[in-house]
Amino acid sequence: MRIAICDNELFYVEDIMERIEKYEFHDTKPAIIDGFIQGTQLLDAFRIEPYDIVFLDIELGETLNGIELAKMMLDIKPNCIFVFITAYHYYLPESMWLGADLFIDKPIDYDLLDRELEHAFQVYKRLNRTVTFSTTEGKIHIKTNEIIYLETSYGKYKLKTTNHHYYGNLKTIKKARQQLLDYHFFPLNRSIIINFKHVKSFYFDYVVMSNDDMLPLTKRIRKEFREKYFDYVEKEM
Repeated sequence: MRIAICDNELFYVEDIMERIEKYEFHDTKPAIIDGFIQGTQLLDAFRIEPYDIVFLDIELGETLNGIELAKMMLDIKPNCIFVFITAYHYYLPESMWLGADLFIDKPIDYDLLDRELEHAFQVYKRLNRTVTFSTTEGKIHIKTNEIIYLETSYGKYKLKTTNHHYYGNLKTIKKARQQLLDYHFFPLNRSIIINFKHVKSFYFDYVVMSNDDMLPLTKRIRKEFREKYFDYVEKEM
């Protein structure tokens, strides 16, 4: 996990860095914690190797503010997690439009900082959760967010992800299949398990996935699908 802090006041950069270094992480600790006092410095470093979590001041005192800088970084890494630092609450609607719901007020409230850090870490874990599959290409670890859907047929399976299709023997994925169902996945029928994250749209009798595959939605499952999908969407907001 790579974390960056960017604020045009060095005091805040050092203060937040120190707090993160002292924080008791339950699982993975940050491998890198970098500090910046200029947005351009952060952007240059981000282009070389993106960060997972960025604590970002909105008023940087530069041509670009933190919101504009975040948009540029999201173009590079769409799942980057931002914690905005601000004393100017009129920026909040625009930052929330970016998908950010993590904020720290100035002056820093350390209890709030700890809560937002834990929240960001939980989001990071969810984004990077993996499931292991035995495939015809060997054993692979795939991030759940990259899985579009799993389809089984005649003792075989096909796993469609955002960048590849994997195949294998159905007997080898009993544990993986259950793990998917424990996360944000839903069984459309006995053969197909879809990732709610990759539902592009749905209609009366079919679901359109992010790769434009259309999957059948039967009358028997329609009500449950709608209820659980909207529950998922509400939790993600």
